[in-house]
Amino acid sequence: MGAERKIILADDDAIMRELASAKLLEAGYQVVTAVNGAEALSLLKTEGADMVISDLDMPVMNGFELTEAIRSDDEVGETPVMVITASDRGDAVDRAFAAGATSFLAKPMNWSLFHHAVKFVLRAHDDRKALRAARDQAEAGAKFKDSLMSVMSHELRTPLNAIIGFGQIIADQFSKQNDNLHREYADYIVDGGRRLLNSVSDMLLASDARSGPIAINETDVTLGVLVDDALAGVEKTLRLANADVSVKLCSRDLEVCCDRALVSRAIRKLVDNSIKFGPRGVEIVLGAAITRQGGLAIMVKDNGPGMKAERIEELTAPFAQLDMSLQRSREGLGLGLPLVKVIAAAHNGSFRIDSRPGEGARAIIMLPKSRIVTSLAAETGGGESGKRVA
Repeated sequence: MGAERKIILADDDAIMRELASAKLLEAGYQVVTAVNGAEALSLLKTEGADMVISDLDMPVMNGFELTEAIRSDDEVGETPVMVITASDRGDAVDRAFAAGATSFLAKPMNWSLFHHAVKFVLRAHDDRKALRAARDQAEAGAKFKDSLMSVMSHELRTPLNAIIGFGQIIADQFSKQNDNLHREYADYIVDGGRRLLNSVSDMLLASDARSGPIAINETDVTLGVLVDDALAGVEKTLRLANADVSVKLCSRDLEVCCDRALVSRAIRKLVDNSIKFGPRGVEIVLGAAITRQGGLAIMVKDNGPGMKAERIEELTAPFAQLDMSLQRSREGLGLGLPLVKVIAAAHNGSFRIDSRPGEGARAIIMLPKSRIVTSLAAETGGGESGKRVA
């Protein structure tokens, strides 16, 4: 330990100050003494120190008051404070820690362990400083990453929309000319642009979710429109996978107050997930029903491979795709299920998955009763659907 570690020693007992100073100097510390808390506080503010050792019973300002004064000061508030108390005052230790003391020593002093205790407190303080610095650096890096992701997502959307739009124009032109080969090439451009735009949108939504609840654009929309919007985005995927989708709704005319784009996007991601991880020709049931509590349950069920219960929670964490290596067999960022969870939470709802290996999976978005605009009291099919979904 070098002389660069400076310690302020506050004690009104001259003999104690002399003995403690000698031990600290012998251990290689620089020592400045004070006869009371007020003098120690003044020295700390003017000269600074790596640590304060203070007796509790002193005139003018005692050790409790000194500790509280240090902790309330913005400039020196992080300075470690070791208090010295008589062994017959057990309540003093609790009071000292309540005031903000870092550690304590009991009288009579064990001088052979004294400098080891000081060394331990200083080392622990250094470790805490390093951890705080690492935490601050990590938080700053995460904030920068989220800001960069948000900016990049916004910047990419404009050219991607242009690529998709002009690609569709080119594809239509080739179609009019019966040029099927180049029409196919144009379709690849449009499809690739849409997939990239979806990934960019997912990244932006994930970035927004890290900063707090996402903002939603509420509007009244029918359940049928939500489902139609969702399936419209996966028509080609369904066709290529030869998937069979059965839609079973309690009522297509049921009105829901929600963010139309986000809720349909959540449903689409569940359908896409069933296609992506299911076998060719996977059977999917897209259903919705009123629950016993009066809320709305939207279900996507498949007969795919299913998953173990312990993996379900992992899959709702960002970027938690089963295989995130560059050689993974399925494309995607692994954000589908986490974003569904975020969207459900933004609507004061919930999201869960029920699954077992070999028995497929059942994903359910639950929207609260307050989100339902119209009543289904007269609907005859509501009860049956409710039993199947809720």
